[in-house]
Amino acid sequence: MRVVRLAIVAVVAGAALTVAGVAQSVGPWPGLAAAVTSATGDVRYTVTRSDTSTVLRARTLGADGAVASSTFDGLWGIPAVTSTGLPGGLSPDGRLLVLAEPSSYNGLRSESRFLLVSTRTLQLRDTIVLPGEFGFDALSANGRTLYVIQHRSQRDLVAYVVRGYDLVQKRLLKGAIVAKGESSTMRGYPVARATGQAGAWVYTLYHRQTGKPFIHALNTDGRWAVCIDLPWAAGDQQVWSARLGLSPDGHRLLVRSNGQVVARVDTKTFRVL
Repeated sequence: MRVVRLAIVAVVAGAALTVAGVAQSVGPWPGLAAAVTSATGDVRYTVTRSDTSTVLRARTLGADGAVASSTFDGLWGIPAVTSTGLPGGLSPDGRLLVLAEPSSYNGLRSESRFLLVSTRTLQLRDTIVLPGEFGFDALSANGRTLYVIQHRSQRDLVAYVVRGYDLVQKRLLKGAIVAKGESSTMRGYPVARATGQAGAWVYTLYHRQTGKPFIHALNTDGRWAVCIDLPWAAGDQQVWSARLGLSPDGHRLLVRSNGQVVARVDTKTFRVL
């Protein structure tokens, strides 16, 4: 097993895959999800785009089905965080929603923008503009950090570097911070994700084009993570059908494929059991 501690990490790599409910992405990112539901399961957020604007709607999933909406200039969407279309964008406490621009179909962008929207009012809280090609990954549990993935090479869109954006200081943290001896560039397709209690940990299963799958376990408040190689000799079909889940006590991370548990990871020691 390989365990690597990172100072700042995010856990999404791009993939060009068409999935039902997800916008086709020929660039590095998984695309846009059709909708995202709050962790409590009581509110569902959707977007509708016209030629020049985007309407964000929040629908209460209770008996009344109340709907609120807000309109933003430009084209925006709910970011997908896996190549299988799992939606992201919501903060762990449900108070903030990040909207991302659709993936570029003409190479890497010179700048990437994100909207930070208050879910209480559906009003714009802030706009983030980053130089280069970036995609959404995760939000920290304490609300201080937005994790993004940067792609730098048009020739290798699967390769990415990890960046962090300080939401309090409103600045991109310097450099791609990696463990000693590790390359600053990582590679892989995100195929499944699970989130620990209160969003303190985010676990993402990656598919390598060559080699066995691995998991990135991100400590969202501490801005560090471990990378765990799995001994699972999986074929492509098995990997793409895989799902992650946590045991009720949160002490075990379970990797399932085709209804079978194929790996167990101790979330305290990060050892494969």
